[in-house]
Amino acid sequence: MAYHQGSPLTNDMNIGADEKKHIARYLKFLLCGERIAHSCSARQAKLCDDKQMKQFLLKQSRQEKFHAMTFQSGILFLAPKGVNTPAKKHTEIYGALLDEAIANHDLLSSVIGLQVILEGMGEVALSRLDFGMKQRDAGLQKLRRAILAQEDTHHDFGLQYLDKNQVPTRSVEPEAYLAVIGDMLSSMQNLFEFFDEDSDQYIADFSLNLPDQIYSDAIRNNSYA
Repeated sequence: MAYHQGSPLTNDMNIGADEKKHIARYLKFLLCGERIAHSCSARQAKLCDDKQMKQFLLKQSRQEKFHAMTFQSGILFLAPKGVNTPAKKHTEIYGALLDEAIANHDLLSSVIGLQVILEGMGEVALSRLDFGMKQRDAGLQKLRRAILAQEDTHHDFGLQYLDKNQVPTRSVEPEAYLAVIGDMLSSMQNLFEFFDEDSDQYIADFSLNLPDQIYSDAIRNNSYA
């Protein structure tokens, strides 16, 4: 997807205006998620008493801020007049769910919503972005791999938190989070099709990133498929 001086994600490539705009819209989708993660992880750190966990969450917040700045830089180069993402409404709804969990001092729900579910979706989206950049010979593999590795670490942290605390996921009701993720990915269908991708495949890949109990509980309650 592009590289250009002044933008860490863009490269001087022979791509048309339509493709630049659609790449920028995809980056905007990722940017919305990174901004949510930056804000939420910083507030999570204030809720937890465990020093090691607090340090991890503060580090995550800093990393998410860097990711957001990186994607914003790419968007500004590709679409200087700005773009929106088809998933804008759904990312706002998702952010509101996490805001509610934080306001209720529900650290567990926020970890499931952010580190387990949103980061799991982000890991799939970033993997597809990385694949697309490889196809376009965009370079900057170290940067792409670093961002993807950090997102993978954030997701693993959430899974380990659930496992360590032997959390009964039914008590958290993750279906609301999963339903919005499903709507979010469905809203991106036309954009995915522009890049010859399939939103159903994104959902299938995303489901593989979820703990079995969370996904099976959601299926049983008909909130996600």
